[in-house]
Amino acid sequence: MTARILVVDDNPINRRLLQAKLTGEYYDVLTAASGREALAAVAERAPDLVLLDVVMPDLSGYSVCRQIKADGQCSHIPVVMVTALDSPQDMVEGLECGADDFLTKPVDDLALFARVRSLVRLKRVLDEWRLREGSELGEAGYDALADEPVAGAKVFVMTSSNSVRRTLQQVAATLGHHLEFSSLATSPDKVLADGGYDLILADLGSTQYDALRLCSQARSNEATRHIPFVLIGDRDCRERLFKGLDLGATEYLLRPLNRNEVTARLTTQVRRHRLQQRIVQRHLASIDQAMHDALTGLYNRHYLERHLPRLHARALESGRPLAVIVCDLEHFKRVNDTHGHAAGDAVLRQVGKRLSAVVRTPDFVARFGGEEFIALLSDTSLDDAIAVAERMRASIAGQSIPISSADQTTLAIQTSATFGVSTICWGESGPEAAIRRADAALYRAKELGRNRVGAIGGGVGAGVVEAETAEHTALAQATGTLRRAV
Repeated sequence: MTARILVVDDNPINRRLLQAKLTGEYYDVLTAASGREALAAVAERAPDLVLLDVVMPDLSGYSVCRQIKADGQCSHIPVVMVTALDSPQDMVEGLECGADDFLTKPVDDLALFARVRSLVRLKRVLDEWRLREGSELGEAGYDALADEPVAGAKVFVMTSSNSVRRTLQQVAATLGHHLEFSSLATSPDKVLADGGYDLILADLGSTQYDALRLCSQARSNEATRHIPFVLIGDRDCRERLFKGLDLGATEYLLRPLNRNEVTARLTTQVRRHRLQQRIVQRHLASIDQAMHDALTGLYNRHYLERHLPRLHARALESGRPLAVIVCDLEHFKRVNDTHGHAAGDAVLRQVGKRLSAVVRTPDFVARFGGEEFIALLSDTSLDDAIAVAERMRASIAGQSIPISSADQTTLAIQTSATFGVSTICWGESGPEAAIRRADAALYRAKELGRNRVGAIGGGVGAGVVEAETAEHTALAQATGTLRRAV
């Protein structure tokens, strides 16, 4: 796993030593001799991880870390403090300023490489989501990790140690976390199946389950893949803890637990998880906005144009019919001119609801633009599609649409729509001709009086012959529907 790592230390010997170790593991290594150089390198080179000394002449490592974590453009970059300071207070201060880990010099190579691999992997997951979001929303507006709230986090704990339970309960009270301990009612298997947690903690010392196996399962399960997984272990089981990091654990805690250290580490994990969730939710919302019309909630024209060829290809492959219904509201401009655009928007929303209520769940209704709508009906013959279009017509014309006016009174707006219906032609390479036929049927129906359904069926081959029979004319006179068929 190659990655760009920034080594920051004012001591040139320390810089060269870390650079040699990391280069030997095939990492791309940058170096900086001061805090200001480090901030410039982070801004210009965007490293995947920063190994940061604490005691430096210009800016301390704590100050550098705070500035990195407060900047939305780079707050997702992991920072590991590498220092000769070894007191619990120094470690807690480093973690509280946003550092992802705290390693004491001389650095243990096994611990260093395990931590680097784990943090680089976590960053790349977040990078992927940021890249997707940036391609849709632009580069501005990234959230800073330090701004993410931690209260209300739901934490699942798997341990049989009473001392661990007490410490975690004290931390939860400080942070406002909701703890749920493993029991018969909430077994690990249930958690892995359901997800829904902000954090999972598993004790390596438990005899009831294998924490490393659960970690591996969590990373292979879609519901828990991105939930932070924290291991709890003794200092003499470091190899298992490092193995856990390689399996996908995001953090580990060493016994005896220091409450302040646990608070700082869990805070970082929850913040990182919530930042990722926020980015994912924005990404999914942007996808939803790209597919749906903002006013009516129906699919939009862009999605229709991408989805229709797939439906057409599936219909040709299966030999089953695909019907197209085109709808156009009558005199819609008059509604806007008379009652205002807010009333017009309300009419469009209500029409969208009424059209959707008529079709089956697998069918597809989209707003094509303005006051035009299109419905796609799979496995539907021309006759059945005409019947659906007639129900749509009746649902719009049969009942007025109540609109709240500016003076708090309710207006009853009566409207109607004309429909055109067609089906695909087996000899045609694409669905565009079917839409043109449905459109032609709609305009023919408008010429004959509006508020009716016109139909032109798809024939064999590219040519379509149009004809009206006495039977079709009688149907039009009886139901307000005009059908034109091959």
